[in-house]
This record gives sequence, C-alpha cells and structure tokens, in this order.
Amino acid sequence: MTEENNNLEDNLNDAVTHTEDTTINDTKDAIADKANTLKENASDAFDSAKEKASELASDAKEVLGNVKEKATEFINEDAKEIYSNAKEKASEFADDASEKIEEFTDIAKEKAAHLAEDAKETYAEAKEKAKEFASEAGEKISEFADVAEDKLEDLAEDAKETYTEAKEKTKGFFSKLFGKK
Repeated sequence: MTEENNNLEDNLNDAVTHTEDTTINDTKDAIADKANTLKENASDAFDSAKEKASELASDAKEVLGNVKEKATEFINEDAKEIYSNAKEKASEFADDASEKIEEFTDIAKEKAAHLAEDAKETYAEAKEKAKEFASEAGEKISEFADVAEDKLEDLAEDAKETYTEAKEKTKGFFSKLFGKK
C-alpha cells in the first residue's frame, strides 16, 4: 500500500510540474502573439497615416499644376500680375503643406514608437507576472490586451485629428487662393 501511495504521489507531482510548465509556456506564447499583433497594428496605422499624407501632397501638386494652366490661359497685363501672386501663394501653401505633412509624419512616428515601447514594457511585466502567478495568467493577458487596444485607439484618433487639421488648412488655403469664403 505504501509503495502504491508513493507511486500515486510521484505521479501527482509529475502532473503538477508538467501543468505549471505548460501553463507558463502557453501564457508566454499568448503574450508574445498579442505584442506582435500590437506591433503590426501600430505599423499598419503608421503606414495608413503616411499614405494619407502622401495623397495630400499629391493633391497639392495637382492643384498647383491646375493653377498654372488657368493662369496661362488668361495671360494679359493684369493676368500676369494675378498669375505671379497665385504662384507665390501656391508656393507658400506647398511649403506650409510640406511642413504640416512632415509634422504629421513625425507625430505619427513618435506615437508608433511610444506605443511600441509601451507594448514592450507591458509585455515584460506581463511575462514576469505570468511566471509568478500562472493561475492568474488568463486575467492578466486580458488586461494587457485592453491597455494595448486603448493605446492603439488613441493613436488612431490622434492620426485622424492631425489629418483632419491638415485637410481643413488645405481647404482654407484654396478658399483664399480662389477668393471663396
């Protein structure tokens, strides 16, 4: 009976050790997957913001080309002066737009880097806690995912606001350029 009890106790100890190791490994894998997903989402958000900024610059170049065409069609004494003024204003706008796009890109890069750093820090903390509290791993993973999702939503909102500001400034410039209010 004692030998049977010893065997049962050994089997129980082996099962507990195996379960703890499996839980910790599964938790580490899940956390790593979440961190990679957050990193990919931040990268996608940055790429999208960069694409929107590029489209805005392309539109500004196209408008500048249109302004040049219209001015050439109406060249005369007064049209030359108007054309010169329009060219100067368009150049100023292009410079302003370029600065805003650069600022927007820098902000998006900073936000993405900050989000990535936060995700790394949160990942390191979650990994350590997973080792100490294997039974609470599921709850901690859920909290980590919620924090990262909120930060990604904040980044997306900031990028959207910055794009909207640039768009409004572009509209304001063209309104001034063509005399619309």
